Amino acid sequence: MRFDLRQLQAFVMLAETANYREAASRLFVTQPALTKQIQGLELALGSTLFNRGRHGAELTAIGLQLLPQARALVDHGKGFEQHALALASGAAGRLKIGFGISSFALAPSLVARFKQQVPDVLVHLQDMTSATQQELLLAGRLQLGFMRRPDAPQLREHRLLTDRLVLAVPTRLIGPDPAAFDVAQALTRQPLLQMVGHRCPGLSQQIARFLGANRLNGIIQEAEDIQTLVALVAAGIGNAILPRSVGFIAGREVTLYPLFGPWSEWEISLVWNPEFADPIRDRFLTLVRAEHPEPGQGG
Repeated sequence: MRFDLRQLQAFVMLAETANYREAASRLFVTQPALTKQIQGLELALGSTLFNRGRHGAELTAIGLQLLPQARALVDHGKGFEQHALALASGAAGRLKIGFGISSFALAPSLVARFKQQVPDVLVHLQDMTSATQQELLLAGRLQLGFMRRPDAPQLREHRLLTDRLVLAVPTRLIGPDPAAFDVAQALTRQPLLQMVGHRCPGLSQQIARFLGANRLNGIIQEAEDIQTLVALVAAGIGNAILPRSVGFIAGREVTLYPLFGPWSEWEISLVWNPEFADPIRDRFLTLVRAEHPEPGQGG
């Protein structure tokens, strides 16, 4: 048994209008073409669906019984078509995005604006390291990543911001003149706190290179997450070298001093894999490019 959606549409329309001419007009086909579709469906089903009389096309007993299911299939087909068109235009579907410490504020804000434009897209935003993001992007398991600039040539990027290392210091221990605080002395004479290496390898490597380039050998103590680090600093346990982008969670009890010199800064980009076609991803990229032109592009 073989029949297609167009034949079912013809069956439903003819049943609703009871007139071949009217049904053909609504379906934008010729009357002979409509007749051929109905005959093809009847042949496939082995049953007569309509009787032609003075009052037009009347459903047979079998036609009456098949009509509800045929109408449901036609409605389902319309829904499928609408969903497919929405997916193709980037107006529906799923978007999986990775992000890290440096984009803790930026990534969610961009997702919120994207959701205002396309509320039917389900966005999954997941905290992960840049190395993990790159691996998943290459495998096609992640659509976008807010991450350090990639070293895989097949990936593309849109540069967003430059992050910088800062020294987080307990505000209550700074003294009456914050500008007079001796950052160099704090780096060499006071305990330093940092994230556990495996939790944020990119940041840990950045800090290690900064300390090495500046011949610093601070006493390193580790914590499991950024919130814990900030809390330990606020409690006076030690200072912490962190990204400048954590300022939004530091609060008044912690003061951030920018660090300068070799390995003190790095760039964050929005990265994707162009080898995989993805209209939803491309729609998000359009939003980001409009709101955050690359440095030097203006806007």
